[in-house]
Amino acid sequence: MSLDVTSSTMGAAIGLRQAQGQFDFGVKALSQAAQQQEQTVATLLQAGGGNVTETRGQNINLVV
Repeated sequence: MSLDVTSSTMGAAIGLRQAQGQFDFGVKALSQAAQQQEQTVATLLQAGGGNVTETRGQNINLVV
């Protein structure tokens, strides 16, 4: 009986370890995606003039 408890505990520990590894991998992937998005935005803002301008808090009047 004690062997069953030990093997069950060991199996649970291995399962938790694998789940932690998958979680860590997911967090790392999300972090890398966020960094890529930040780099893309920074590149667009540094592109100089172009179509990307800061307009927060300003009124824009478009005449067509």
